Amino acid sequence: MTLLLDFKSIVDAAEAVTGIIAAGIVPAALEIMDQKVVHAVEKFVSAGYPLDAGAVLIVELDGLPAGVAREVEIVKRVGADNGVGTVRVAADNAERELIWKGRKNAFGAIAHIAPRYYLHDTVVPRTRLAEVIEQVNAAAERHDLIVMNVFHAGDGNLHPLLMFDPREPGTLERVHAAGEEIVRIAIEAGGVLSGEHGIGLEKRRFMSLLFSPDDLAAQRALRDAFDPLGRANPLKVFPTGASCGDVAGLTEVPEGVWV
Repeated sequence: MTLLLDFKSIVDAAEAVTGIIAAGIVPAALEIMDQKVVHAVEKFVSAGYPLDAGAVLIVELDGLPAGVAREVEIVKRVGADNGVGTVRVAADNAERELIWKGRKNAFGAIAHIAPRYYLHDTVVPRTRLAEVIEQVNAAAERHDLIVMNVFHAGDGNLHPLLMFDPREPGTLERVHAAGEEIVRIAIEAGGVLSGEHGIGLEKRRFMSLLFSPDDLAAQRALRDAFDPLGRANPLKVFPTGASCGDVAGLTEVPEGVWV
């Protein structure tokens, strides 16, 4: 069963997510799209999303019919407690697929807003979603950037999309500064660095925000036990340098370094 709930603000939608989980329901999916994303995807899929809403929440429920019917009523009640505008229940599979089509095509639909986007996939406790979203939006505003929020709200997995045009001077610096601020906001809220995409190269410098030196040493020891030559994903995950792989990855040799 698929439901589409609309709210005046993304904070209200986030509070509804907290309320749904607190009510003892664990939906198959809880997805939030803010107003900017809704406008972008509606032009693309014509799903009938409410364009005056500050955010929409897609709820997917599964299970036996009687249990699902009970959960639908609970979701409606929680929505009402958090200022829901309308609650749309998909009448058939075609409507269900249409509601989901917008969410699944969100990243492609935003291309007309700006040619590039930058995101981090940090995870925060669901109970702190609302306050973190407010801080993320404020961070983007401080750096004079457009942020579009579309994310897996059910597990607190954020995907704030920082929209930008790399041809504009100084834009990349602002994007990276905002991205770092967003990571710090998530960690300070009790979150973690990644819910899906991993650490790789980009987030390795943030590992020390989450792990102590002893934690990192233990992780590196485990990695070295299985990969003593460092051939698997060299340079990734750990923030420390000075290995042969790090030197090989330099685009130029820093002044004063002996090779």
